[in-house]
Amino acid sequence: MSLRLHYAVRSDVGHVREGNEDSAYAGARLLAVADGMGGHAAGEVASSTVISQLANLDDDIASGAILEALADSVHQANAQLREMSIEDGSLEGMGTTVTALLLAGTRLGVLHVGDSRAYLLRHEVLNQVTHDHTLVQDLVDQGRITAEQANTHPQRSLLMRALDGRDVEPDLSIREAVPDDRYLLCTDGLSGVVTEITIHEALLLPTPQEAVDRLVELALKGGGPDNITVVVADVVDSDAGDDRPLVAGAAAEKEIVPGAASARTGPNPRYGDQQDSPAAKGARIGRHGLALRNQDPDDLVDEESSAPARRPPPRPAFIILFTVIVLTVATAWGWFYIHSRYYVAVDDQQVAIFEGVEGSIAGISLHRLKRHAMPLNELNDDGRQRVAGGYSANSFTEAQEYVDRLREKFLDAASPTQSLTTPTAAPAPLTATATAGAGSVEETTTGDTQNTLGGVATTPPPCATTPVPNCVPPLPSVPTPG
Repeated sequence: MSLRLHYAVRSDVGHVREGNEDSAYAGARLLAVADGMGGHAAGEVASSTVISQLANLDDDIASGAILEALADSVHQANAQLREMSIEDGSLEGMGTTVTALLLAGTRLGVLHVGDSRAYLLRHEVLNQVTHDHTLVQDLVDQGRITAEQANTHPQRSLLMRALDGRDVEPDLSIREAVPDDRYLLCTDGLSGVVTEITIHEALLLPTPQEAVDRLVELALKGGGPDNITVVVADVVDSDAGDDRPLVAGAAAEKEIVPGAASARTGPNPRYGDQQDSPAAKGARIGRHGLALRNQDPDDLVDEESSAPARRPPPRPAFIILFTVIVLTVATAWGWFYIHSRYYVAVDDQQVAIFEGVEGSIAGISLHRLKRHAMPLNELNDDGRQRVAGGYSANSFTEAQEYVDRLREKFLDAASPTQSLTTPTAAPAPLTATATAGAGSVEETTTGDTQNTLGGVATTPPPCATTPVPNCVPPLPSVPTPG
């Protein structure tokens, strides 16, 4: 028995997105879809790069090497994304989901990272093959929310794993390939809009192409808030058929798979006001966000944030920018701190006030002299020791007040600049007696000042000219009658 895949693929930009960041591949042995993210064409590059790498597997591969081949291919693609983002800054932050099926003999290998999905329709029973790497799926697994609640959770598109250049381990599994099985691979532009019951009904249509067209139309009628990419393939026991592979979405636009034909890419009808539809609003709320690693859902489940939910983690350029900002802020704060500090110290035998702090960095002084406040030798030994020990102040005024206190308390009495004043005692009064006629007059002299009384020279007492304690000035002379 020789099994192969009979397939159809279609990708549509939807009603809201400006470009198509999805990529898809369908061949006789390989099916793959990838949902890119990152904006500014980075998502297109990420998804098409991964599809281009996986396309090399669409060949005869030993059934025992399926998983190894898938894992090696996706790791190479991830490393390529890392190198591209380092070389081209505009691609920084790009990432993608990927879901792929590889047929080898009667075995089918499944590779999965992210929230794109694979479904199996067998005997008209639909089952989801992959497990979403999202926060809400973790919460459902823990029994904390229901599947119905997950459909409307504000963080329903928050990825826990994605291919973004960092180390990641994909889910890998092996399944038995059974003729008449029908597989669906899709991005969440379909599974996030169309219910599983409706998807099931569409997959019951006779051919893969009919099923693909119906599913894309259903997603567009649901508002088309995201790019819609769908691959439907039947497992058939036949060597006949067109083995020419098909690519769709960004991979078709970039023509990254030689020899592949471009699948139908739907138009982008913008009938009505699709921007205001509920689905469009939902897309704007949570479609492009962070791929989290080892994140505890407890830290996120109660957060009702409407922030974007699929932005890959920071890259080296962001880290460099963040470091520059931190250093700039730290430098500005340091400059402000230094110029708001003062200290008192000795400079050239002077008590000096400095602005800044003592020391230097890389030969750059962290202080400058504001003024010399006083000679150091005006202070006694205690005062000089205090200055030598230094004093920090929060302002120039505080530093000056400290110097003033030093001057008041520790001034050296023997300082040559100190002027001392010794009081001079007043000269003792001199007393003499002179005779004038019949009476006598007592004469008191101070200095060289003299008065004449009755022809006799007299000197007035000191208090007559200068106040002297306990001195009574003389009475004025009265003429004696003749």
